Amino acid sequence: MGTGSAPTDQPACAYIHTLGCPKNEADSRSLTRALCAAGVGVADDPDEATHILVNTCGFIQDAKEESIAAILDACAAYPERRVIVMGCLVERYRKELTEGIPEVSAWFGLAGGPDEPELLRLLAGGRSGAEPRVAVATEAAGAAVARVRPPEANAQSRQSFAYLKISDGCDELCTFCAIPAIKGPYYSVKAADILKEADACLAEGARELVLVGQDTAVWEDGELDLGGLIDLLAADQRVRRIRVMYLQPEHVTERFLRHMAAHPKLCRYLDVPFQHSHPEILRAMGRAGDGDSYLALLDKARRLMPDVSVRSAFIVGFPGEREEHFEHLLSFVDKAAFDYAGGFVYSPEEGTRAATLRPRIRRSVGRERLNRLNDLLAERSEQQRQGLVGSRVEVIIDSLGSDETEDNVVVGRTAGQAPEVDGVTYVEGCLPEGTQPGDLVEVTVSTVLGYDLVAVTGAS
Repeated sequence: MGTGSAPTDQPACAYIHTLGCPKNEADSRSLTRALCAAGVGVADDPDEATHILVNTCGFIQDAKEESIAAILDACAAYPERRVIVMGCLVERYRKELTEGIPEVSAWFGLAGGPDEPELLRLLAGGRSGAEPRVAVATEAAGAAVARVRPPEANAQSRQSFAYLKISDGCDELCTFCAIPAIKGPYYSVKAADILKEADACLAEGARELVLVGQDTAVWEDGELDLGGLIDLLAADQRVRRIRVMYLQPEHVTERFLRHMAAHPKLCRYLDVPFQHSHPEILRAMGRAGDGDSYLALLDKARRLMPDVSVRSAFIVGFPGEREEHFEHLLSFVDKAAFDYAGGFVYSPEEGTRAATLRPRIRRSVGRERLNRLNDLLAERSEQQRQGLVGSRVEVIIDSLGSDETEDNVVVGRTAGQAPEVDGVTYVEGCLPEGTQPGDLVEVTVSTVLGYDLVAVTGAS
């Protein structure tokens, strides 16, 4: 994050460093607007800030270690600033963190939770080191907000997509997962609040709305289901695309698949974390289904949408996973032919039922299985992408590059490429006059570069 002396004698200005999943990104974006409304500047550069705010993740061990490292780095790099920490890690380990890292000025839980008003009051307290007080947006504070983050971003620098959190918490009984303990029971965000947040994201320049939550498939608000919510969002003329992430397989219905197949703005994209394929391991995980039922789901989706893209995630080295269980998973992955997928070595999380299961799989065995799984996932994914060469597809433009630098590269994404996780499409050739980030452009795929694509305009 760099280093620098704390700005003095200026209104409070926060730099937000976000770790973890897109739900955290959505929380940080909402918090940014709340801070600006309270007269607090939000900086894109930590050297411009009076406060460094770290929004943490506490889902698995690797994420916890990354969050703790980021906190320590912020304290070391900015000893004269006020470092504030929030998010899942704090929700889970507030007492231990408070005692272990006294350099942090304040600790807060989940964004949008009961701690947020106090967080806003502290940040709106004014100059670095000032005591917290209730904020009234002053002329000076407004100037700081305008200087650091203008209300209307330049069209060429705006972000083409925005994460839109539609649910949180979880009622499922997956034995490996700490989310219910961190975030509590499942709840759906009210449709009115989602539409309000969507309007704010669209006003900032987003044209693809990415719906995220713990299990988006079961979202509902009264008689309105996920399909109805998508229709409401799509009615806004500014929306070019809608993408749905985190669909649990047992809740993906044929009705929803047909809705996806017919909807002109809904990406034909399934993000379904299967986790494993062998029924014995899935039952130990507290999950329903098996490899056969999962393949039947994929077959149904591909019959309705031959161009659908599928992403998934898997856990290897779960307690009790024998070699034959893992070979079953490899066979399933080979048949499933995912466009994008990733694997993880099981991480025993305290407080979860799986942490008590035996026998434990040695970490070295888990890593060896992960390497084999990832090799196969990459091979099948490469084959899927090679099948796109020569096809005509539509990309949403993410960035136009800059004539002022050598990096004058146009970058976009197909409907099968979710932001930040699935690779991108590099676009060659002349774009239609006036093209801006968020616009849709038709291109022809010419080359596969690892997880990325190269495409050209004007070809048929």
